[in-house]
Amino acid sequence: MTKWTIVLITAGMLLVGCSDEAVEKNSKAEEETPGEFLQEEEKPNEADQLKDDISEEEAAKLPEYNIIRKQIGDGSYKIVIIANNEETRILHFLNAQGELQYKAVFVKETNRLKIINTKGDGNIFNQVIG
Repeated sequence: MTKWTIVLITAGMLLVGCSDEAVEKNSKAEEETPGEFLQEEEKPNEADQLKDDISEEEAAKLPEYNIIRKQIGDGSYKIVIIANNEETRILHFLNAQGELQYKAVFVKETNRLKIINTKGDGNIFNQVIG
């Protein structure tokens, strides 16, 4: 009886010891795989992520610009295009200190314009424009 008890305890310890090592190997493999996947996703497409400053004259050519100016006023803002692709155009309006004051998102397919005041009121405009 004592021999069988020792054999069972030893076998149980071997199984537990091996399973911990296998779990550690699997968890390390799982940790590496998502990281590699995220690195590929984080690479921005240059066409989508412009982050270019544009002048008032260039901005005035955009269909949403007049409505944006009516909503945020005629303050002196630096205008930065964050994204401009087939679906959306995202503009940031920065004050003289370079702080983000307003964010405008224009959905091209539906002509929906959303203007967000980042320093206060939040959404100040969210409508389909003509």
